[in-house]
Amino acid sequence: MGSAVLLAVRDLVRRPLAVEQDYPRGAIALEDVNLDWAGPLRVRGEARWSEAGLRLRLRLEGEIAPVCARCLGPVPMDISRSLDLLYRPAETMSPDDDLMLPSAEAEIGFFRGEGVELDEVVREQILLALPMRAICSEDCKGLCPQCGVNLNLETCNCGAGAA
Repeated sequence: MGSAVLLAVRDLVRRPLAVEQDYPRGAIALEDVNLDWAGPLRVRGEARWSEAGLRLRLRLEGEIAPVCARCLGPVPMDISRSLDLLYRPAETMSPDDDLMLPSAEAEIGFFRGEGVELDEVVREQILLALPMRAICSEDCKGLCPQCGVNLNLETCNCGAGAA
C-alpha cells in the first residue's frame, strides 16, 4: 500500500492537478462492508480549485466483488463511473446552509483541513456503486440455515437444507 494522496488546496490554487492513481487489489480498506477487490482500480481525471470550491472530475474503472446475500460467495462486478464532485471547506458552512444548497449541487461534499484525501473519495464512490443486495445468480440456493453449508456446492447432511 502506498501513502494517501492529499489533494491540497494550496497546490490547486496555483494550478489544476492531473489525477492518475492506480490502486492495487486491497489498497483501500473495504472489509467492513463485506466487499473484496476482484482486481486493481484506476482513477484518472483532474482536480482544480475555483471560488466554488475544490472540483474533482474523475473516471473510476476497476472490479470489485461484493458478497452474495444468499451464499456469501463473491459477486465480481465492474465499476466504471464518471464523477463530477465539488468539495467546499466545512468552515464556510453555517448550520442552516445545508437547507439552501441548490439541487444542481447534489454531488457536493465538505472537507476540513488542507484538502481532500483521494483515497476517501474513491472509497465513498465504491460504496455508492454497490448494489443494495448482491446475488451471484438468480438460481443461488444460499446456505443451509442449520449447518451453514453452501447449497450450490454440496448437499447438507442435516436435512434442513433439503427442504
